[in-house]
Amino acid sequence: MLEPLISFWLMLCHWVKFETAPTEEELEDTIELLKRQNLPLKLRARKNKAGQEEYILCVRDADRDLARYCTGWRPF
Repeated sequence: MLEPLISFWLMLCHWVKFETAPTEEELEDTIELLKRQNLPLKLRARKNKAGQEEYILCVRDADRDLARYCTGWRPF
């Protein structure tokens, strides 16, 4: 029940999900690249549908395209 409220709050404050990973270590390189560019980011842990912990990296909506450019993100 708490997850929909958190997602709604993130949307209202203009944060979007950028990347999801099962461990925090997998996101370290991405976090380092974004911090070098002084982009605001949030990292939060949550339980997925299987009950396992996963980490979500969020960036500001206005900075999403710059974050994608910096990390070399490409749509599938």
